[in-house]
Amino acid sequence: MRNTNKIPRNKKTGLKLAAIWSIIAILFIAELFLYTWCRVQCVKTGYEITKETDKRLRLSSLQNDLKVEIAHLKSPQRIAKIATTQLGLIIPTPDKMITIP
Repeated sequence: MRNTNKIPRNKKTGLKLAAIWSIIAILFIAELFLYTWCRVQCVKTGYEITKETDKRLRLSSLQNDLKVEIAHLKSPQRIAKIATTQLGLIIPTPDKMITIP
């Protein structure tokens, strides 16, 4: 009778061990998927940071170019040249100046 009782116990023990190992394997696989997902997100975020940094540098360069262009367009020499050549304006002589009190 002892042999009959041991066989079911071994099967129960074997099933318990198989269930435990199955749970451990499932947890391990889930952890691997979670780790892989985290790494993919980390790399994706790194690419986005690099992309935005490059965009910021391009915009900063464009801003500097526009500041130089504005300074050129506002220069008094350029304005005086346009006034005399395109608009036909001349610098008034002192006798043509009227002083407003």
